[in-house]
Amino acid sequence: MLVAVVVVVLAAAVVGALVWWLRRDPVGGGDSGRFEAERKWGWEFLLGPEAEAAFLEGLRAYHEAGSALRVDAEEGVLTTYEPPRLISLHLLADAFAARGDAAMHDPQGTVATLMDQLASAERPGVLHLRPGWLEGEVDGMDAAAFAAAVGEVVGGGSAGGRSGEAGIGALHVAVPGAGPVAEGVLSHVNGTPLKTVSMDATAGPPEPPAPERASGEANTLMLDLARVLDLYREARERQPDADAGALLREVVPALIAAGGPGLTWTKPPTPAELRAALGTPAAPRAAGGSPAPRGSADGEPEARDTAEGASEPH
Repeated sequence: MLVAVVVVVLAAAVVGALVWWLRRDPVGGGDSGRFEAERKWGWEFLLGPEAEAAFLEGLRAYHEAGSALRVDAEEGVLTTYEPPRLISLHLLADAFAARGDAAMHDPQGTVATLMDQLASAERPGVLHLRPGWLEGEVDGMDAAAFAAAVGEVVGGGSAGGRSGEAGIGALHVAVPGAGPVAEGVLSHVNGTPLKTVSMDATAGPPEPPAPERASGEANTLMLDLARVLDLYREARERQPDADAGALLREVVPALIAAGGPGLTWTKPPTPAELRAALGTPAAPRAAGGSPAPRGSADGEPEARDTAEGASEPH
């Protein structure tokens, strides 16, 4: 009887310690930096409950092994510091889930492998940052002021929450979702064309369309402030007397419309999310309920959308 009681007490202690360990703050910040165990966000539902626990364990072990991480769960963004990068948690969680039992048996090794494979080069969902991107000031703005000014331009100043770390040149902007990803939508991320479905008969079996997202679920636009600064300085050379705000209102929407390089999203953006990030209204409906043609006087702004040279998402 005594042995049974001791076993029960020890088991309860182990469970309690595990729950505490998963909920600790890894970098001493607020709630946004925690390895949170509660299931709230879209990327978490790419994993079953057990797989999510293993994923969090792998992230924590990777962090505590010396590769500092920050998890912004609500925004779906993972930040690394050496080197500085922004990584979509949707991308990483999906890749972890695809490893199946191997990920469950070795979550730390799986996370380390995925970080090497996915984050070593820029791709949709992975953005590399430039250390020391702004030393001193530009037009009277230090790194924090420049980041704030860029954030105010995204979405015409009406986008969602803005966060990030100006010191490493990272800016995240939450863009409110507005319905499912449309079939056949083409957009660009990090300068790479994304096509949800290929209709080319010579291209082999089409990829399935991206899964629908619940209306209102935010997407996160991630920006590399170093490359925004490069474009800003080029614009300043052309327009030496222009107001700083006017230059940013020229540079930032052009970068978003082009799809980079220098930006990516945590999920492939819908047309509505792209319009929101650009600060443009939805295209009016023509008779019969169809949207006005792109590039027309009543349509949405022309963006890079030719299918030539398009590639499937990684």
